[in-house]
Amino acid sequence: MKGRREGNQELDPMTAPASIPSPEPEAFRLPWSGPPVGLFWDQSLVWGLLCVETLQRLRVPFRLLSARDIGRGALEGRSLLLVPGGWAAHKVRALGEVGRERIRAFVEGGGSYLGFCGGAGLALSSPPALSLVPLERMPLGERLPSASGEVWIEGLPHHPAWENLPPVLPTSVWWPSQFWGYPLPRCLCLATYRFPGRDFRVADMAVSDVTDRDMVWEEWEKIYGINLDPRRFLGHPALLEVRVGRGRLLLSYPHLETPGDPWGNRLFANLLTYLDARGRAAAGAGELPRRVEPPEAPSPGEEARRVLAGALDQIEDLICFGERNLLWKWRNSWLLSWQRGIRGLEYGSLAVCLRALEGSVQGMSGSPVRPDPWLEPLQALEAALKEFCPSARKLLLEEKAAMNSGRVSKLGQVNRTVDALRNRLFGPQMNHGGLCAEIFNRLDRLLMDALGGPASPAGWFPKMP
Repeated sequence: MKGRREGNQELDPMTAPASIPSPEPEAFRLPWSGPPVGLFWDQSLVWGLLCVETLQRLRVPFRLLSARDIGRGALEGRSLLLVPGGWAAHKVRALGEVGRERIRAFVEGGGSYLGFCGGAGLALSSPPALSLVPLERMPLGERLPSASGEVWIEGLPHHPAWENLPPVLPTSVWWPSQFWGYPLPRCLCLATYRFPGRDFRVADMAVSDVTDRDMVWEEWEKIYGINLDPRRFLGHPALLEVRVGRGRLLLSYPHLETPGDPWGNRLFANLLTYLDARGRAAAGAGELPRRVEPPEAPSPGEEARRVLAGALDQIEDLICFGERNLLWKWRNSWLLSWQRGIRGLEYGSLAVCLRALEGSVQGMSGSPVRPDPWLEPLQALEAALKEFCPSARKLLLEEKAAMNSGRVSKLGQVNRTVDALRNRLFGPQMNHGGLCAEIFNRLDRLLMDALGGPASPAGWFPKMP
């Protein structure tokens, strides 16, 4: 792939520019004037927590919305719906027909939709999705399915999204899909992928450690059985703006809300400001009416907190088990780096979500009530983890043994023991099912209750050694 030219120099498409200074701290304090952003919570888990963390850092008011809330009309009086990552199939199922039609009416009537990764894919026309825009996901065999880490994107000059930003900047991707069907009418490409950055990986390979001189990507793709060459997505759209009816959608496969990603966060802030202004203009009254928000939930009592601590201990023990057996390590404060062939994202997400739940509960200021509404859901969560964790240890050891005799994939058949444990714990699909889905569903509701109040603490991400 030929590099593009800048001045008289040809830029290597595999070499990112030198680092650029981070934005000033003032860039992360938005003068927000609109109503609180509606954040669609269901089935977002860690990706929803990323959005919460960064919205709080930007000092943008928001309100978590469940699929049930949306179905009951919670988008009325709002200008912007933010949809974090997560499996689109689970989000579609949670919304149901009524929720899907509410979102469509919201956008067509002048509302704005901002989706990251799975939230972007939710708006597309490839099932399962909402079919809000006539774009699809690129077929799996054509795209780069295993990319993660820093990637540099190049913006559309003079668009408000790029105000006071460098033309090329670093941000983060976490196993994105890719758009299929661009260009189309009423659609702008606001950013394209330009260079792999530091810590950019394909599968378990750090691209910065290899060069085209010593890496024959085609041969490694045969060994891994997936696309690996980063040039498969360089130059492709990363961020699109699509107008639908009187509204518009900004769809980003880069996770601009990733904590510790200063330029991505600054672009996120620009997108929020742009959509807020557009939404209020579409309303025709300068400012949309503000909604009356629900009161803060009561705090858990002592028994419920003890049960939560026990649930967290179980998953922390499982994470330590994986570390001792060299199956994973922490890549950053909210993400594991794991051996290929195991469900590292799910195990790490369980730990991070439980840590976030405990941290949020500690920051709640509502008084406990009797009977305690937290106790029964937390007891059910603890019971599910008591069933899950021992079986997960057995599965991980069986998978480790199988790795010694050949390649192990997440979905392929391995042996009777591994296949049965996987089906019980995670189901047969990549988008988790089984007992893991039950646990995530319980965590989803508990986190929304804990984070939904006005006193939700910022900066909950734990520091890893």
